[in-house]
Amino acid sequence: MFDHIIVEVALGLAAVYLVFSLLCSTLVEFLAGVFSLRGKQLERGIRYLVEDELLSDNLLRHSMLSKLSDKYRKASYIPAENFRIALIDSLQLYSSKEKTLIECLEKLPEGGLRQSLMAMWLDSNEDELIFKEKVENWFSGNMVRVSGWYKRQIQKVLLLVAFILAAMMNIDSIRIARDIPHDAELRSEMVKQLPKLIPQQGLFNQPAILKTSSISEESELLKQRYQVLQKTTNELETLELPLGWHDFGFISASFQWYDWLLMILGWFISAFAASMGADFWFSSIGKVINLRSGGKPANGKK
Repeated sequence: MFDHIIVEVALGLAAVYLVFSLLCSTLVEFLAGVFSLRGKQLERGIRYLVEDELLSDNLLRHSMLSKLSDKYRKASYIPAENFRIALIDSLQLYSSKEKTLIECLEKLPEGGLRQSLMAMWLDSNEDELIFKEKVENWFSGNMVRVSGWYKRQIQKVLLLVAFILAAMMNIDSIRIARDIPHDAELRSEMVKQLPKLIPQQGLFNQPAILKTSSISEESELLKQRYQVLQKTTNELETLELPLGWHDFGFISASFQWYDWLLMILGWFISAFAASMGADFWFSSIGKVINLRSGGKPANGKK
């Protein structure tokens, strides 16, 4: 059952998607670091919480937050404690001993920030320690929303990058699925090589928002991904899968306009598959290989 030609075609496509998704995720992670996409979404999330532009600017310039950034990139992670200290200090909630905290909160501009802080103060039974803890929890909870923003942004960037690379490298899923069934030698060699493409899983999941706090950690992550990418690419080089523009006859008279449409559709399918993540294809290939191995009798007969 699991030696059917359809399964072998699926394994061939999965192998291509595996390496392609490794390439795309590594490139997107590099671009995210260069353009500080995490830091920008974090700043957007803080401005969303504070609402007031002037208060937001003062808060982001506070040394407890600004010192987390460097010359080239915005901070990609802010501890909740740093945010709480910077917020209370920038709003000058304890600057006047003549006023109570609730009186200082009432002096804030009308809006969601004032309403949220007053609600937390009243809910803490006017206990300052509980209030500070609630402010930190409020910030951490809202960072979950920022995480969603970042993941959606990265997913769009990944899909765009994958489609561009698929067109440049002519990674046409339809062509691959059409050519593999006619090459028995390629299918046989492909099944032998695929078990070598299952390194450590989990390395290529889309990163959670703002978990990497330093440039050195991001660089190490990219280095590890590049090493796995290089290894898997070397393993696939011997397979000679139908990829690229070499000896491609799209200039011939037999290549019609609908062939272009099919090729573009094949690029889009490859891009969509890459956006699912390398970890998905690691897992899929591993499961199919295990099923194939488990489905064979001990004497090797089918």
